[in-house]
Amino acid sequence: MKKQWLRLFVAALCSSSVFAGTYYWYTSTDLSKYSHGNEKPLAYVGKVVDDIQRRPAARLLWQLVNTGEPLYNGEAVRTSERGEVRIQFTDSDRYLDLEPESLIVIKKSEGEIALDLMEGSLFVNAKAGSTEQDGKAPGLVLSSANGKVDLSNASASLSKGRGNAVDVQVLEGKASIQGKDGQSKELTTGSFGALGAAGLEFNKNNLKIITPLPHKPIAMDAENVKDIPFQWTGFPTNSEVSLWVGPTRKEMQAYAKALPGKSELAAKLPFGKHYWKLVATTPQGQVIGESPVYRTEVLARYAPTVVFPTADAEIPASSNSFDMSFKWEKGDDTRSVTLEVWTDPTLKTKLLSKSFSSEDAYTLPALKGGTYYWRMSSYYVDSDKPLLGKIQKFSVKPVEQVHVEAVKAPVVPVNVAFTTPNQPQYYLDKPQVALTWNTDKSESVASYRVKLHEQSEDPSYVNPVDVKDNKLTAPVSKPGRYIASIEALDKEGQVLGTTTSQPVDVAPLPILRAPGFLPAEGSLQAGTDGRSMLEWTAIDGAKEYWLVVRKNGKELKRSKYNGTSTALRNLLPGDYDVEISAVDSYGRMSETSAPRKLLVPDKSGVRAPTLKKIKVN
Repeated sequence: MKKQWLRLFVAALCSSSVFAGTYYWYTSTDLSKYSHGNEKPLAYVGKVVDDIQRRPAARLLWQLVNTGEPLYNGEAVRTSERGEVRIQFTDSDRYLDLEPESLIVIKKSEGEIALDLMEGSLFVNAKAGSTEQDGKAPGLVLSSANGKVDLSNASASLSKGRGNAVDVQVLEGKASIQGKDGQSKELTTGSFGALGAAGLEFNKNNLKIITPLPHKPIAMDAENVKDIPFQWTGFPTNSEVSLWVGPTRKEMQAYAKALPGKSELAAKLPFGKHYWKLVATTPQGQVIGESPVYRTEVLARYAPTVVFPTADAEIPASSNSFDMSFKWEKGDDTRSVTLEVWTDPTLKTKLLSKSFSSEDAYTLPALKGGTYYWRMSSYYVDSDKPLLGKIQKFSVKPVEQVHVEAVKAPVVPVNVAFTTPNQPQYYLDKPQVALTWNTDKSESVASYRVKLHEQSEDPSYVNPVDVKDNKLTAPVSKPGRYIASIEALDKEGQVLGTTTSQPVDVAPLPILRAPGFLPAEGSLQAGTDGRSMLEWTAIDGAKEYWLVVRKNGKELKRSKYNGTSTALRNLLPGDYDVEISAVDSYGRMSETSAPRKLLVPDKSGVRAPTLKKIKVN
């Protein structure tokens, strides 16, 4: 018995020592404690999407990285399956965008910054690089085992091709590409080549993409979605050209096809980011040409949302001149908005045209009685062409023109305000809008008149809905942005008060994102006691989780769990693939996690039994 206790004591002492040593090593090399002395950062982390990890040169472990953190010489950065990150170089306008599932190492030597693209793809904008204090920004090159590419004066897209080859597309400016054999060539705007083990390869078909401009966003009116034109030159005249589109470089599929002999086609792409390429084939289907893969983002643009005045509003004026207040809400990335006011329905007599960069209201003084027509337009940061709003009208009526019936009884004005949260409303089966509001003198209100319409719809053609309560749930025809306004009425039908217009965004309820196994990297391994302890991240809104175990592609086990961990038993030694997904309260399955390897060792930590006594009769 004493020997057993001694063994347990020695084992506990050894385990504690190893833990303490590991903890000390980890904390002593932690990035927050690692001193770079007077070393200047090479770059800073800009915009971050999803999980992005870094590995400093002095560490072995990967760490999550956040916006604003500095990056030093020798650091590696990698992105997850949906991760993206912008890296802004110090003392320069230059930056690079690292795409999903990519890995890059940043170094500085001999007065230049060297990028080593280990996996994936990136976009470099170095053409407009500004100078440092010494008058010249450092050179920017991409290094690989097969040579290097000088990107100091180019905006280019680079991706890891087959083997160790690097595909280079110059979008603007010029780049110099040099193989390890010393052969070099200059690439200019629109050209592309490859740096491979066999040397340099270049665009032999002289293929040129005319539209859309590669890597430039495409902005369009969200209420008037149009086809995107694709035009090119360089493919053989007898070829059949197809457009391939996908959410990632690995998931592109045939999307549209040009007419025979044509060098153009039109396709309608949904809003969001897309990867695409052009593929030329013979009439028999043999591939004879292919463009590089490009990335294009289709952006939804909205005209300013009008808050006041509402469409066809009648404004009572207490004097012969009236100061009219306009209020609006501008969209994201709006550079400026323009307010235009006319005095005639033909829009020939313009009373005002004024632009605003940050304001959301304006007062037009000294309006006389009459009907006025007005419109608001948006200018976005990436376009000089305005997005025009709808022409609307309002009337200013002096007090002496007010109907006698309207002043027989004194009107008690009330304040009406929305209490609906200003956030998207999600639906499961059929789209609908839920509105709530309150008033400060509810005893004077007999009913409410509610107007609800699409943002692109003319409010003058909308039939209002009368309700008694201060809430309404109304079905709508489709997802999108809707505009709601409410009037409080007395028992005579007179308007006591009006809300400002409120935009409401309606969208399908998104499915849950996939859970992830913990730890996030590496293989999962069963213990020596035969138990496989699995743990995964909790997902907000998840009711339960489903775990699937496969071996060689064949499903062996599918189990449901209410928690975020489990212990698997009775798995034979070998390699397994495990996947985890979540189910929301409506019974909808989330996305499934990427398969992770589960290793079950063929050795056990269970001690074999020991014979203490043998009795032979």
